[in-house]
Amino acid sequence: MASMSYGSGYWLSPDQSGRRPDGGRGGRGCNRAKLQFSAVSRYHGGVPEAPTPSLPLAQAVTEFLQWLELDRHASLTTVTAYTGDLGRFQAFCARYARGPVEVAAVDRDLLRAFQRIVARATRTVGSGRQPLAAGTRRRRLIALRTFLRFCRREEWLHQDLASGIDLPRLPERLPKPLEDAARERLVASLTASSLPEKRDRALLLLLLSTGARISELLRLDRADWARERLVLRGKGDRERPALVTQRARRAVDTYLRARDDRSPALFISFQPASRGTPDNRLTAQGARHICHQLAQDAGVAPFHPHQLRHTLGTLLQERLGDARLTAETLGHTGLASVSGYTKITERRRAQARRALEEEGL
Repeated sequence: MASMSYGSGYWLSPDQSGRRPDGGRGGRGCNRAKLQFSAVSRYHGGVPEAPTPSLPLAQAVTEFLQWLELDRHASLTTVTAYTGDLGRFQAFCARYARGPVEVAAVDRDLLRAFQRIVARATRTVGSGRQPLAAGTRRRRLIALRTFLRFCRREEWLHQDLASGIDLPRLPERLPKPLEDAARERLVASLTASSLPEKRDRALLLLLLSTGARISELLRLDRADWARERLVLRGKGDRERPALVTQRARRAVDTYLRARDDRSPALFISFQPASRGTPDNRLTAQGARHICHQLAQDAGVAPFHPHQLRHTLGTLLQERLGDARLTAETLGHTGLASVSGYTKITERRRAQARRALEEEGL
């Protein structure tokens, strides 16, 4: 029986000359050979296991993304982000191996090298470059870790490589709600003399009323509004009923009655470039521009649509103090996600107490 060459925990088949595929060297060379030729079996207690089914890395990624969308019901945003993140990982593997890679060839050395690349990655800012935000680096590694767990469950990998993925710590970020005075001034400045103004007013009041993510509102159709209650579809395709105030409902009804188009979208765009699209649906970028313009018209600091979600969450926590209700309203699955609103409330209470003490009360 032909001898087997052993390196870094793998049995590698010798070539016809009897030499190891890496040229007889261990260390990094052996790792590169494993990627090019794929390990045929692992060594456990002196008995080689059955070979791992050969599967190209690209095919494994495709099957994972399909599972993520169809079985896990991940949002389009998540699937798109994971597609880009795993595409970067595939490109790195191809460079590292100097050719196509099989999923069974992925090992801890390769993953450590990729983590170093992610840690040192930068992005263009103006005329210079800055390190990637911790949140972006964390998301890229979470995508890889989830993919590796999927591969382990499908038995394309014989060991748990996901446990070796270290995630960067995120700095604690508290919600950024609009201050009461700014919110009141913003709402008071809303006008509704033209159709675009009616749309902007309806969009802002509905965001404040529901605390919805902007993506959740923009995917709504007019048929969704015609129902007895408004249902939002959030992350993981989870549905929840939305809280809609009478003021917001009247604003949306006024806006819809003024429309004479055939688009099914609840919120449409008035930009010339988008009028030729089938549903002329307002985009997230367009919504951000609307918020920026409304802030400028009202004379308040610029804000992002997501800050209106933070504003509702903070209001609910301050007025009612029910973390579970706040979580359900905002579509969070656990109470940990609303801890920031609790901290905001405690901070404001401390500020109020200091103000009272300064007044000698």
